Amino acid sequence: MLSGDFWLSETPGQPGKGWDVTCCNRICSWVYLEDKTTHKKFYVFNVHYDHQGIIARKESSKLILKKIPEIAGNNPVLLTCDLNGNRESEWYRRLATSGILTDVYTKVKFPYANNSSANGFKTPRGNDVIDHIFMTKQFAASRWGILTDTYFGKFPSDHFPVLAEVELK
Repeated sequence: MLSGDFWLSETPGQPGKGWDVTCCNRICSWVYLEDKTTHKKFYVFNVHYDHQGIIARKESSKLILKKIPEIAGNNPVLLTCDLNGNRESEWYRRLATSGILTDVYTKVKFPYANNSSANGFKTPRGNDVIDHIFMTKQFAASRWGILTDTYFGKFPSDHFPVLAEVELK
């Protein structure tokens, strides 16, 4: 199994904060997987963009779009991410219109999105989705949804899980 990570910064091969980040080092982790039944292989990338640095979020999308082809080549890719930005944000739009990645949400007939994906450990207000799942053209999507269950009014995270069902063609 191949795996690795890179930092969301001007020096992705070295730990460090990037661009206008003041809080935290941010990384993108990736893994190369093989389905045990079909033996089809694909990459999964996971990233959490900075919550304050606007330049960092814009530059992170540029970096992701550079690194995915470098690491995965033309192989199938899934990208799961907390972009700290909704579908109107520049950094989201850069990924969604890249020609490399497509938001799974846009490829399903009935997406289940009855409120925001972020909840801040309380009942969410609004419907901004900041947690996204992207796929390359080798995948077909059948379902996408924000799972908004709570446990007796308690939240397991400050974000609701986003679920997608995809199939590698």
